[in-house]
Amino acid sequence: MNLVLARSMYIQDQKVHFNDVSDPHTTILIVMKELNKSLRKIADPANPASKVRTEFSKAFTSNYILQSSLDFANGGEIAENLYRLYEYCRQQLLKAFARRTDHNLGTCIVLLDEIIQAWEGIGDKKEG
Repeated sequence: MNLVLARSMYIQDQKVHFNDVSDPHTTILIVMKELNKSLRKIADPANPASKVRTEFSKAFTSNYILQSSLDFANGGEIAENLYRLYEYCRQQLLKAFARRTDHNLGTCIVLLDEIIQAWEGIGDKKEG
């Protein structure tokens, strides 16, 4: 997993503040939430183009971190399914970036909401 990269990128961004996150589970959760936040801003037609460009950069970076952090050797079918989800979102981002109207960012947002909720549930069980 490339967690050091994820941590340093978000610390440099200074829009996400968190103390020493040494738990990989928490780091991935933060990246998923940031991806979802960026997708929402991109999908919102009220956002000015200048803000949306920045969100595209954040979204592509977050998506890359999530895809490259998957452990296929130990994650099995779950890792494969997550990769497919992230790849689908990447494809939808590319469509939106190209200003195509056939993108499905709304579907990505809904799917990520579900994954985030499940990921938070896993974290609750780890703590308990």
